[in-house]
Amino acid sequence: MQEFLKKPGFMVSSGTLGADLSYLLAVVFTLLFLVAWWMAKKGQSTRHHKLALISMISMVTYFVAYYYARNLGALAAEGKEGFGGPPEIYDNVFSPILFIHISLVILGLILGPYLIVEGYRACDKVGGEYVLKPGVLKADPKKFIRIWLWILGLWGVMEVFCLIRGKPWQAQLAYFLIFATIALVVGLEKLIEKWLPDGARRHRILGRVTMIMFALILVTSTATYLMLYVIYPLKAATG
Repeated sequence: MQEFLKKPGFMVSSGTLGADLSYLLAVVFTLLFLVAWWMAKKGQSTRHHKLALISMISMVTYFVAYYYARNLGALAAEGKEGFGGPPEIYDNVFSPILFIHISLVILGLILGPYLIVEGYRACDKVGGEYVLKPGVLKADPKKFIRIWLWILGLWGVMEVFCLIRGKPWQAQLAYFLIFATIALVVGLEKLIEKWLPDGARRHRILGRVTMIMFALILVTSTATYLMLYVIYPLKAATG
C-alpha cells in the first residue's frame, strides 16, 4: 500500500498519489460538513443528521486506513523528507502550519464523532423529523463506565493481535491513538456537560466551533500541499 501511495500524483508533477488523494478527500469532507451545517441552519435537521453521520463515518474510515497504511508517516515525515525550500521557511512557516493542521485534525476527530452522538441524544423525532430539544443532557454514569471498559478491552485485544502477527510498532501506536481518540470522545461528555448542560445549546455552539475548525483544516491542508508540491517541491531543490 505504501508503494501505491508513493506513485506520481495526478494534480502536479512533483506530488504523490497519496498526497493528491489526501488533499482531495480533505476538500470533499470539508464541503460535506459545510453543506450539513447549512442544512441545519435551514431547519433541515433530518437531512443534516444523515449527511453529517455519513461524512463522519467516511472521514474516520479514510483517516484510519490512510494513516495506518502510511505507518503514521502522514505529512509529518513526508514534510521533513520532501520539503525543498530554505530551512528558515521550513522552521518558521511550514512546521508551524503543519503542527496547527495536525492539532486541528486530532481535535476534529474528537469533536466530530462526539457531536454525532450528542446530536442524536439531544433530539426528539417530531413528525418524522429530528428536532433539538432544550433541557439538561447528562450521560448515565453506569453506561459511561461500561463504555470505558469496552474501549479498554478492545484496545487490549488489538494490541495482542499486533504482537501475535508481528506488526511494527507504528501499527501498535496507530491502534493506541485510535482507541485513545475514542476514549477522549467518551470522556469529553463529562467535561462538556458541566460547561454546557443544555443539550440543544451545546450542540449548536460546538457545531459552529467544529465547522470553523474543519474550514481551518482545509486551509492548513491547502497550505501544506502547496508548500510541499507547488512552491517548494523537492525536485526544485535537487534539480
